[in-house]
Amino acid sequence: MLRKFSTMMLTAALLTGSVAATAAFAQTAPVQQQKIKVQLNGKEFPFPQEIVTENGVAYVNASTLAIALGGTAAWDSTTKSLLVAKDNQYALRMYENKNFAYKNGKETSVANPPRPVTGAVLVPLVFIAQELGAKVEYDAKTLTYKLSIPINS
Repeated sequence: MLRKFSTMMLTAALLTGSVAATAAFAQTAPVQQQKIKVQLNGKEFPFPQEIVTENGVAYVNASTLAIALGGTAAWDSTTKSLLVAKDNQYALRMYENKNFAYKNGKETSVANPPRPVTGAVLVPLVFIAQELGAKVEYDAKTLTYKLSIPINS
């Protein structure tokens, strides 16, 4: 009886371990994504990190996007927030894992908060580009976001 119980316990442990390992692999295995591209005023615009998509939202490096559109972006690790600003006339403070932000001092809602990753902060491309004054079009055939904004010389 004891031997039968031990065999059943060993079998259950092996099966449980196998299921847990499969689940862990599924969570850590890289997801194959199609390559998203961005163009700025008709020219391909590269980002230092890969563009990440989740639930149809493209996330890009905050500083790279803000600077390209004439603004700035800075992460505040104390408040876990990102400040995006432009021309001393626009300021947006977004918080990690929060669906609210402050735009020029007034609370507003945001559908997709910033995401800090190693060495950068990722933000929703379309939302931030539009907030900084860019017109955004998406070409689903070529998986390309086309940003256009007047360049001041």
